[in-house]
Amino acid sequence: MITGPVLHLILVDSELEIVPKRYWSHPAVVTNSRKRGRKSSRVLLDSSLHHSLFKDPQEKKRRGRPDIVHQFLLLGLDSMINNERLLKLYVHTRNDELIKIDPSTRFPKNYNRYSGLFEELFRAGAVPSKGNPLITLKGGMDLPSILGQIKNTSVNEGRKPIVIGLNQGGNRVDLLEHLPKIHGGDGNVDVIFLIGGFAHGNFRSDLDSLSNEVVSISDDLLKVWAVQMDLMVCFHHSVNL
Repeated sequence: MITGPVLHLILVDSELEIVPKRYWSHPAVVTNSRKRGRKSSRVLLDSSLHHSLFKDPQEKKRRGRPDIVHQFLLLGLDSMINNERLLKLYVHTRNDELIKIDPSTRFPKNYNRYSGLFEELFRAGAVPSKGNPLITLKGGMDLPSILGQIKNTSVNEGRKPIVIGLNQGGNRVDLLEHLPKIHGGDGNVDVIFLIGGFAHGNFRSDLDSLSNEVVSISDDLLKVWAVQMDLMVCFHHSVNL
C-alpha cells in the first residue's frame, strides 16, 4: 500500500477507439487493414489514415487520435515521479472505457507496435491476456465511476483526494504556488488531475460538476504532453518541499 501522496492523471474523453462498425467497409479502412493483415473490425481509428471517413468538420478534426494516448503513456511511464511510485495513469475514452496501466509497464516507443498492442487490448480486455495483466480495459466506466474508484482507494489508504479539472477557461493559477496550497502542509493529499485527451473541441464529460476546482495553467493553448510534463514536475516539487 502506498502511504505518501500520489498524483493521478486521467486523460479524459480520449479519442481512442476501434474503427466504428459503420466504417468497416470504407476503402480507407479496408486498404489499411489489408496492408497490416488485420480485420477492419480490429484496427484503431487513426485520423492520419482514416481522415476521409468523417464529413463533419469537427469530427474530422477531433476523432482518431491514438497518438495522444501514446505520448501520454510514454511520458508518464518514463518519468522520475513514476519511478518513485508517486504517479498513476488512467485513460478514459470517448466510449466510456477505462484503461489502467501498471506503473512497471515497459511501453513500446514504436508507434506501430503501440497500435498493435492496443488493438489487442480492445480485443481481449487485457494485455497480456493471461496471468497478471499490465494493461486492462473495462467498459461502462464514465468519468464519475472512475473518480469514485480512485477516491475510494485514496480514502481507504488514509489520504484525501482532490480533483482538479484543467481547462483554458478555468481560474488561472501558477502550479508551483498552487499545489503547495492544496497540500496545505498535509502530506496525505492525493491530487487527481483531469486532462483533455483530444486535440480539438470541448470536454464531453462534465468537468465542472466533478472537480473541486477547474483551473488553467497557461494563457496559451498547450499540447497534452506539455500540460502533463508541467503537472508531474510541479507535483514532484510540491511533495519535496
